[in-house]
Amino acid sequence: MSKCRAKSTPLSLSEQMRQTLIDSLKTHLPLDLHARTLDETQVWELVLYASVQGLSLDSACQELADVPSGNRVREHLKEAFDASAFSVLAVEEELNAALAQGLSPALTKRINRNRYDIGIDLVEIPYYGQPAQIDEEIRRGQARSGTTRFHAYATLALVHQGQRYEVALTFVWADETMDQIVNRLLTQAKTIGVRIRRAYLDKGFARPAVFTLLRQKRIPYLIPLPIKGKTGGLKALCQGKASYRTRHTFNVGTSQAYTTDVILLCRYTKGRYGRHGCQWFAYAAYGMKRVPLAQIFALYRRRFGMESGYRQMHQIRARTTSANPTWRLLLVGVAFLLYNVYIRFRQNGRQVNPYDRRARTPWLSLKRMAHMIIRLIEQRLGVADFQLGGAT
Repeated sequence: MSKCRAKSTPLSLSEQMRQTLIDSLKTHLPLDLHARTLDETQVWELVLYASVQGLSLDSACQELADVPSGNRVREHLKEAFDASAFSVLAVEEELNAALAQGLSPALTKRINRNRYDIGIDLVEIPYYGQPAQIDEEIRRGQARSGTTRFHAYATLALVHQGQRYEVALTFVWADETMDQIVNRLLTQAKTIGVRIRRAYLDKGFARPAVFTLLRQKRIPYLIPLPIKGKTGGLKALCQGKASYRTRHTFNVGTSQAYTTDVILLCRYTKGRYGRHGCQWFAYAAYGMKRVPLAQIFALYRRRFGMESGYRQMHQIRARTTSANPTWRLLLVGVAFLLYNVYIRFRQNGRQVNPYDRRARTPWLSLKRMAHMIIRLIEQRLGVADFQLGGAT
């Protein structure tokens, strides 16, 4: 006689996403709290709530009912994440481990079998204060948002089944060169077994040192080059009405002279964006000889899809005015973890119709995911009721 088995209730999609994030953060970034009214799960729920809302941690504590004050939470977090360079490096290592763990199961199984297109990006978040400990925490750049001082971060993303996953993150110090940044990201990606088919970098990485590094590692690349000047340099090569390949030497007549393959594409605007005539694009290339010129522009356009990850990351990044570089790095890392979980569950998630029990792939946007996490945390921790001062 068969025995009746208890039916297991599957977790909702929002609970699955929350549980995945909390487990990853607790595994790789243990807090070791010693507080009577605050536990590790609650702290990470506050961080996630601040991230998906785009709030500061203090504002998140004011929004929720059953949580301590923002000052008290910050005191405990300050013990776990100090502002030293050693702490930055330690948190960076753990965030990379968490990013690797957050990849979809299908990608994790095949990551060391297939070759993937990768994109390397640099993001600078404006900063208006002083360094927490050392000047190297802040990177100088062109004036933007009323400042020339930034906290900078670089990431390496790969494309799997048309979806972008962030697999490596690093803090960028003020005195670092572009080739040092690229080398560190490639090393981090290698530790989890990423095999590279082609690398697409943006114009900021167009440096001879970066070209040399990628050639030494035998990684095919496509990097756009700025077309400057009126007559010399790359401008002089933009002649005729047909695309072509050639060789070009940078820094001619100096000790830094470097010769590389260059692809010059002639594209007709056909009235797009109010422009007419021929528009030239120049790319430094390696390992692209078998790719027809007609496909080069379309290949590099894939990078624009990769860059959309940064726009979405800013939508789910908690805000802070803290000078602590470790804390700022952590908030950027949590935003990328949220992004990876969004991509993973958008691909693999299922919803069940309660009437006919048929499963279907959910329509999951980043905004919808944020709302689902917000509602779940508010149900768990309650919503604070604000009182108006004075009688009416």
